Amino acid sequence: MENVIQFPRKKKLLLQMPKQRVFYIGYRYIGPMFCQDIQQLYLKRKGRRNGIRHWSIMTYCKYDESDSKTYSFELEECEENDVLDMINRYEIQDEISIEDLKKMGWDGRASSNASLKNIYHKCYDGLEFPDFAQPLFGREFGTKIMAQAKKAENLLKGRKVHSYIRLEHSTENWVWMNLKSFDGEFVKARPVRLKNSPQKSV
Repeated sequence: MENVIQFPRKKKLLLQMPKQRVFYIGYRYIGPMFCQDIQQLYLKRKGRRNGIRHWSIMTYCKYDESDSKTYSFELEECEENDVLDMINRYEIQDEISIEDLKKMGWDGRASSNASLKNIYHKCYDGLEFPDFAQPLFGREFGTKIMAQAKKAENLLKGRKVHSYIRLEHSTENWVWMNLKSFDGEFVKARPVRLKNSPQKSV
């Protein structure tokens, strides 16, 4: 018989704010067809206004082809909770992950429209991980995980966030855990690897 284990909620760890404020996040093509240029894009962490941090997408360019200097040019600015939607509008969401943004100092929430990708596997897109679990790499996904998925989802349905289960007779080094989305609107059961030894059933 499978044992469903419920983890207590852990306090969110505060990441140290990096000194760097401008980060390269990808590129896009601009201009008419057959005459397109590549525009390099950067994400800038700005200061707070009325207690809310602002971010912007910027690029570096010349005002004139004959100009020897390159200038920074801000394309768009938004509040912290709108960063993911802003990145999606520039169609570079496949170039950057939630984990990347956190390392840049982002501490916002994802809206229901945001679709930033997870760097490990697409099944984790939009899902938040606790500090005691980590995703599996894409190369680890195979027939065993696919075969377990439906049963694990049914067993964890209605359970609390971060409840996990190791299926009976399973010898693999992963468990199935309920993970919530960044916006808190839904919970999905996904295979994860625990960073510490599993607790006993409660």
